[in-house]
Amino acid sequence: MNNFPFLSAATAFALLAAAPLVHADPSVSNGIYVQYGRAGTASDTNAYTLGVTKPMNFSSSLWGTQATGYWDLYGTYHLADNPNGGDYKTWLVDLTPTFRLRFDGGRSNWFVDGGVGVSYTDVRYRSKIKEFSTRFNFGTHVAVGYSFGAQREQEISLRIQHYSNASIKDPNPGENYVQLRYAHAF
Repeated sequence: MNNFPFLSAATAFALLAAAPLVHADPSVSNGIYVQYGRAGTASDTNAYTLGVTKPMNFSSSLWGTQATGYWDLYGTYHLADNPNGGDYKTWLVDLTPTFRLRFDGGRSNWFVDGGVGVSYTDVRYRSKIKEFSTRFNFGTHVAVGYSFGAQREQEISLRIQHYSNASIKDPNPGENYVQLRYAHAF
């Protein structure tokens, strides 16, 4: 059964519903973003993402940095070549609490992010060399980024993302992506 229409509608609804909740806060990445990612050359998988973020209500000092957080809700379309012809296509929805450290007590435009979230796909993820055993998985990431603009309302980040089911069920091949994100605050 193809859940594409249901998952697409659910993703669009979730993104639209969350958008009014997002507000500009230059201490964290927030607003709306687009992201492109690619899994290793063996998997040959592209990932196209649209997401929204909502700041968490905390800020703290940690090791000379400003520590903050945000909720990251996104939908991703994975597209991988099928050696038997056609493509493997997977839609994913994910919610990730993400924590950010901004250097120089929060004054720097440079930051690092990290988070662990939960994801669900319309079908089990497949690529040329991998097939997941579950549709429910976990996504973990680390990122380095730079904010710019008068209020730091724009940012770009380079991310490393890993998806797997945390050995809930075998096989658990996992997939790693290198991603580039552009975000704009409301």
